[in-house]
Amino acid sequence: MTSKAPPEPKSDAPVTDGVDPLEDLVRAAASGEREALMRLLSLVAPPVTATIRVLLGPRHPELEDAVQEALLAISVSLERFRGESTFLHYARRIAVRTALALRRARDDRARKLAEARATEPALEASRAEPTGLEREQRLAVFRKLLDELPAGQAESLAYRVLLEYPLPQIARETGVPINTVRSRVRLARNHLRDRILGDPALAELLLADFSISPDSKDPEEGT
Repeated sequence: MTSKAPPEPKSDAPVTDGVDPLEDLVRAAASGEREALMRLLSLVAPPVTATIRVLLGPRHPELEDAVQEALLAISVSLERFRGESTFLHYARRIAVRTALALRRARDDRARKLAEARATEPALEASRAEPTGLEREQRLAVFRKLLDELPAGQAESLAYRVLLEYPLPQIARETGVPINTVRSRVRLARNHLRDRILGDPALAELLLADFSISPDSKDPEEGT
């Protein structure tokens, strides 16, 4: 019941003999060539948008703002790109971090608003939800749970569960050792299992769909 990332564009072809297909554009854009920057952003915009759409949901009210923020972050981060992956991998990682940060900021604003309205009757949406939720609603709940995790764990689990990346690719995307990724994903799953098992409504809703039941195993994560 997960959302898969779209097929990779040609510009994200595997690095061959150490050559990134976007290398020339990146170099030109980093040197200040505006046309090169615009061309580069036009190439990475579709996969960046698709990645953010998976993480936020297709109808998230700030989806377009998140895409623009990610593209801006990519453009100002050109000089920090060291060619350790393809540039599109680098851009997608910025997209993931932008989406997760936006979700956390939005939750913080909502929490403050709720506190300001503390005298009003509290409405808990989770109790009002019907049991037969559609797939997108289940995804929305799972995305919400990601916000409770430390940033590194949330990022790794988002790649693993929402984008369905294998652990080696997550390691490349995030720039950390694969054992660190494996540990982060395991810790994140364990936290969410405890969180969900403590809430019967969440347990019924999410355990089967996101492979985080006590008996579920991910062969890539080990024991």
